Amino acid sequence: MSKKILLVGASGLVGSNLLHVLKKNESELVLLSRKKLENQMGIEQIITNFDDIKEINYQETIDEVYIAIGKKLSLLELIYIKKENQRSFQKVDFDYIKSIAKFALSRGAKSIALISAVGADNNSKNLYLNVKGKIEEEILSLGYEKVVIARPSHLLGKRVNEKINPVVLIFEEITNLTGYMLHGPFKKFRNVHAKKVASSLVSIMNNETKGKHILYYEDFKDY
Repeated sequence: MSKKILLVGASGLVGSNLLHVLKKNESELVLLSRKKLENQMGIEQIITNFDDIKEINYQETIDEVYIAIGKKLSLLELIYIKKENQRSFQKVDFDYIKSIAKFALSRGAKSIALISAVGADNNSKNLYLNVKGKIEEEILSLGYEKVVIARPSHLLGKRVNEKINPVVLIFEEITNLTGYMLHGPFKKFRNVHAKKVASSLVSIMNNETKGKHILYYEDFKDY
């Protein structure tokens, strides 16, 4: 059955992989972004400032939405975000996501997929994890029939139009090795490739099961 799918964040790491997977489906795809993506023939694109989501004049029905946006942070900022940068992080990772989710819901969307993070907890003292937990709770409260939340640890994969950071590369080399020592409840902290996260999200969104679905490391597979 053909669906109309709204994808937000198609230029990002997970978003670009979602775009690749979703283009293989028979569904109609609509991209929402701040800048037009080139070489996307036949795909409708809504270009807007994310501060103006409420002003988007789009009246067609949307069946489901994938949200894969987030403020780019350094490895250190995952532990501590400086006070002068905290509001801009919250604006993207909470305000924008909430506005997009409400927009899609108002256009008829019944299902939503969200990229969150392992350890997300609205009671956490860590701002990054706290905000991730709060936006999860917000999404769950909106009334979607189906909510699929991916909670990956560090994401592997080539980022579009982005140079490789040597520090990140070293971090990945080390944590890829130490990840094999993580078992049981700690296995969810292993690095995971973005394409597996994207593939798994689409697979779960495509099944008929409604309700809440939280995906961790062991749920991320190539389909």
